[in-house]
Amino acid sequence: MYMSSHSCRPSRRISFATTSFLLLTLAACGGEASGSEGTGGSGNGVEVRLGYFPNLTHGTALVGLSEGLYEEALAEDGAALIAQDFNSGTDTIEALLGGGLDATYIGPSPTVAAYSQSNGEGVRVIAGATSGGAALVVQPEIGSVEDLRGEIVATPSVGNTQDIAARHYFETEGFETDTDGGGDVSILGQDNSVTVQAFKQGDIAGAWVPEPYVSILQESGGKILLDEAELWPGGDFVTTQLIVRTEFLEEHPDLVEDLLDAHVQSTTFINDNPEDAKAIIGEQLLELTQSELPAEVQTAAFDSLTFTNDPLATTLLESAEHAEEVEVIEPIEADLDALYELDALNEILAAAGEQEVSGP
Repeated sequence: MYMSSHSCRPSRRISFATTSFLLLTLAACGGEASGSEGTGGSGNGVEVRLGYFPNLTHGTALVGLSEGLYEEALAEDGAALIAQDFNSGTDTIEALLGGGLDATYIGPSPTVAAYSQSNGEGVRVIAGATSGGAALVVQPEIGSVEDLRGEIVATPSVGNTQDIAARHYFETEGFETDTDGGGDVSILGQDNSVTVQAFKQGDIAGAWVPEPYVSILQESGGKILLDEAELWPGGDFVTTQLIVRTEFLEEHPDLVEDLLDAHVQSTTFINDNPEDAKAIIGEQLLELTQSELPAEVQTAAFDSLTFTNDPLATTLLESAEHAEEVEVIEPIEADLDALYELDALNEILAAAGEQEVSGP
């Protein structure tokens, strides 16, 4: 578990276009990590538990944590931060719905699963984080999708965001698939690190994966057969978003606003300072995974992503429809339009002079 307890230290932070930045900066070194010496806000003594993945697509969280943005924002209301990294969407959602997390960065498919499991009551999307950065990478001898008949294509796990995209794509191309690895193309859900080794050894013909694994497989001799962005109007689709436990949102709306304020600051920093952001993200990933991405791989992966506050809500709804069509999930009975709670985000964006976002 990553326990946020930074003391006042030098930072590469620059001025952010948010109305609360000056107040947050003044408060950065004003108290202990417990938040007990904060301003006495309604979050006094509350520990806010934030989940994220040690992945480039969670760069917003990595930058915000490294630069102390969440801690500073929460400290204004007397709250403290506990940040925890996960490697499984299933584990993350279990922790969130079980009350072990208050908010988390996560992909659209686990979000839909959590919403459906809780009958539309358990979670809300409060901001977007990243778009793009997923592709079907194949062995160099594969010339077209038809060459994948009878072959194995890996995805991160059965029912995850890329898995659903792969199954739906192959279905539209006339392939039959099933969740047991049968059909015209065998779609195999497995850990991305296993996929990299299997690809290098020639055991699989391709993989539908997120960054940085797209770039890693290319570095290993693969080629992109299809960039998922080609399947979406305008090339934009949600990859990562920030969601919150509904009960926490109702009990602590001010602390949710603090998280969002820090989130917007982090997004602004990444987009205004991409080279610094890449360095920060690289340092965080090395610390968390004990593995360093080659510079060229990190650059290629970073450049394929868009860091955005927009949750791209319509793309999540369409992805959920795809999941139902390929029978990875049971039909969703809850109204997905109610999944989004974007008022607080839009207030922050409006105050910062940035474009507001919309739900479905």
